[in-house]
Amino acid sequence: MAATAATLAVAGGAVLGLAAPASAHNYLVSSTPAVGGTLTELPDRFDITTNDRLLAIGGSDSGFAFRVIGPDGRYHEDGCVSVDGPSMTTKAALGDSGKYEVEWQIVSADGHTVSDSYDFTWKAPAGFSPDRGTATPATCADGGGTGSTSAPDAAAGDTDGDSSATDALFIGAGGIVLAGVVVAVLLLLRRRPAAPATDDHDED
Repeated sequence: MAATAATLAVAGGAVLGLAAPASAHNYLVSSTPAVGGTLTELPDRFDITTNDRLLAIGGSDSGFAFRVIGPDGRYHEDGCVSVDGPSMTTKAALGDSGKYEVEWQIVSADGHTVSDSYDFTWKAPAGFSPDRGTATPATCADGGGTGSTSAPDAAAGDTDGDSSATDALFIGAGGIVLAGVVVAVLLLLRRRPAAPATDDHDED
């Protein structure tokens, strides 16, 4: 029984080991402009900073996106993103004052894609020349980064749903392994050495 308990404990630890890394998605810790904040001057760059490094394999920014959408639904980012450690940055030329929306998409350190959005308010200073924006997201043209042409999911966190499905697959696989171990242990415990044959004839 002690051996069985030890085996089950090891198998359970393996299942937990499979499930734990799958849930470690990056999350937003700071941004420019701030979530729900108000801008009165155009910043040099817009940025998203998360709790862990971002996964830009081979220097490629594929899978990353940064949108700045004006109150009229037009896009104001330049289409280029730069990934450095836990941060992603872009540049944008804002238009008229009003409420803007930031849509962002990143690739977490665990390889999962995460997206979300937030609003901020833009109060243009006196003499500011508003940018007209574009009807569709811009594509990076200067080589400063990789402009993603696929917009983030419209609903915040939709890609987390895909990640959750992947997590379920990991956990399910771990459960199958655990069940196999339990069956093997039970079969081993049920096997008993055969009793030696006895001679029914009396010795002379």
